[in-house]
Amino acid sequence: MVNNKALSPIKQQIIDGDIDWTFTKEWLNSNDQDALCSAKLSKQQGNRIKKCNFIYPTIDIQQCNYPRLYPLGSIPCIECANAHDDNMHVGLCREHSNQIKNILTRAAHDLQELIMKNTKDKNFTVKDIIKTTPLFDISFVDALPQSHPGYLLIHHLVPSDLTKIFNIYINDKKLRFSLFSKFFSTLMSSIDTLIWTRRASLIKQWENTLSITKNKKRFYRK
Repeated sequence: MVNNKALSPIKQQIIDGDIDWTFTKEWLNSNDQDALCSAKLSKQQGNRIKKCNFIYPTIDIQQCNYPRLYPLGSIPCIECANAHDDNMHVGLCREHSNQIKNILTRAAHDLQELIMKNTKDKNFTVKDIIKTTPLFDISFVDALPQSHPGYLLIHHLVPSDLTKIFNIYINDKKLRFSLFSKFFSTLMSSIDTLIWTRRASLIKQWENTLSITKNKKRFYRK
C-alpha cells in the first residue's frame, strides 16, 4: 500500500498509522439505502473507493481518458487556479479552507453531544479531549495542511484521531460502530456536498464552455 503511487499524497500518514483501516472499511461498505443492492448504492460505494484511492475522475484523469476533448498541458484548479487539478489538490485548495473549518467545527460539536448522550459515566473531559484533538484544530491559515487529519476525511479515510475518541468513551463494540456510522455518515455528507459536489458543479460549468458533454464522453473513441 505504501508503494501504491496513487496513494503518495498520504504515504506519510499511512506509515505513521494515522488512518484507522477497520473503521474506514466499515465506512466504505456501509449502506444507508433501502435496498441491499442497487445501482445507487454501487455508485455511492464506488465513489467512496475512488476518493480514498485518489482515482476519482478529476480533470487530470478526464484529460487522460478523453485527450481530444480537453485542452493540452496542465489544467489548473477550477476554483483557485493556483495548482494542477488532481485528486491530491482536493481539500488542499485554499478555496476549500473556510468550508473545511465550518465542517470541522460543526463535527466537533456534534461528536461531543453524541458521546455525552451515550456514555454512562458522563465524563465531562470529552469536551477537552475533542478540543485538543488534531483533527478538530482549525487554527491553520489559508489552506488546509496536507498533514492535517482533516485531509484524510476529505478523501473518505477515517483518521485514527477520531476513532480514538469513540474507543475511549464507547465500550460496547456494536454500539460504537453504530454511533460511528451515524456520526460519520452525517459528516461525510457535508464534505461531499460542500467540497466534492460543489467542485463537480464548477467543473461541469467549465466543461460546458468547452462543449464537453456527457454524450461526447460516452461515445468517445480513442
